[in-house]
Amino acid sequence: SLHSRSQQVKQARLHIYFLLITMMQNLLTILVVTAAAGHCVAYNIQNSKPLLRDHHRRSPTPSKSTTNHDEATSLSSTTTRTDFLRNMFAASAALPILASSPRPSNAAPPFAIMAEELGYFPVKDEKSGETVMVPAKAKRESTDQAVELAKYLQSTKAVMFGAFWCPHCQRQKELFGKEAWKYITYVECSPKGYKSQYATCLSNGIDGYPSWKFGNGKSQGGEMELNDIAQTSGFSKKFTFDGSLEEGQVPSLGGGGCK
Repeated sequence: SLHSRSQQVKQARLHIYFLLITMMQNLLTILVVTAAAGHCVAYNIQNSKPLLRDHHRRSPTPSKSTTNHDEATSLSSTTTRTDFLRNMFAASAALPILASSPRPSNAAPPFAIMAEELGYFPVKDEKSGETVMVPAKAKRESTDQAVELAKYLQSTKAVMFGAFWCPHCQRQKELFGKEAWKYITYVECSPKGYKSQYATCLSNGIDGYPSWKFGNGKSQGGEMELNDIAQTSGFSKKFTFDGSLEEGQVPSLGGGGCK
């Protein structure tokens, strides 16, 4: 299906991103080690020339002061080279740590790329140690009426069931906006989703996403425009909701939902 094809393309992009990051880290390591080796060769050549000249020019019976000076020079050179190699190996070993450092950067971090492309990103659950998926946050600003609608849905105990991987669920979130979405009671149905309530979804007979259960007893499957939610939930009977203020704010996916 078209949805399955879209998910396969997004997964392929994700693998490519990780591959590129790994290749860049490996390349950086090779460059550092190569630079260290080249520096050591140049260092040895530069320091061997005066020693060769001293060997050809030295008298059959070198003085004690000359011998001591040569030993000190040789010891200093050896110590310097050893310290240099030690420092370079330490630097190359630290590359993976530096590459994964959370310091600010102009380039987008991998999680930001994944959230942009897929609508979710992986995190490690501290309790179970398993990797779970967290849906990306809503991006657009909410209208005042969307916030009021969300508060009404919360007060009437309305629930939206969804899955982190469902693009229709992500669009439903965007329709509300980041301020309004804070008031929506969301239940994650995918076993791999963050704070999954898979058993709750089964007991409620949820077989598609998103699915709404409103406080007035009505249910609706598939994504819904905010104006439809206002009417179905009973919000429009008590408050004014202008659907035209919400039109065209979020690109359409053609309606429907995920199975």
